[in-house]
Amino acid sequence: MAGGLALGVWVWSRGDLVLDPAALRGRIEALGWLAPAAFVAAAALRPFLAAPSWVVMSAGGLLFGVAGGMLWGLLGFTAGAFLTFGIARGLGRDALAGRLHGRLARADAWMAERGAAWLGAYTALPVVPLTPGHAAAGLSSMRLFAFTGAVVVGLVPRTAVFSAFGDAFARGDMEHIAAISAFIAFGAVLGVWATRRFGPPRDS
Repeated sequence: MAGGLALGVWVWSRGDLVLDPAALRGRIEALGWLAPAAFVAAAALRPFLAAPSWVVMSAGGLLFGVAGGMLWGLLGFTAGAFLTFGIARGLGRDALAGRLHGRLARADAWMAERGAAWLGAYTALPVVPLTPGHAAAGLSSMRLFAFTGAVVVGLVPRTAVFSAFGDAFARGDMEHIAAISAFIAFGAVLGVWATRRFGPPRDS
């Protein structure tokens, strides 16, 4: 992800990528409700398209601004999380129960104790992949209500960060691009430490 961010900024700084946010957003507004509807659908289907979440969220900020990117991104990514959770719950849990034996029981116990809080913090980190965490929740006994709350709380800061990045990129605001990139890099370090320190138990 960091490489993709750096590449995009480098191409833009060399003048090979020219963005006219006023013209681009004018075209988006001319599409009416079709533009946000298409974006929400793309965000919802992202787990099945192998598209990095940061790319889609940043595109939301670029196309709709910070507020619009957050709103449509939150709706789309929440829908995608439901799809991932539902598929994992419906197709994966029963199939894996016989194979995982005690490991599934231990994961369930851990999720019951602090899984929702962990999932919310995991989702909020700007650099970790969303789909594995949401699928893991579906394979556990976590209730849908707890899952929904955790995902929504976590997605708010995440969509805010990348919507702001996409908006700053469209405006050519290098100062904000640098500040947001530094924050994301800090989140990468924090995410690695937190998942190892507070993540689900691993087999020894």
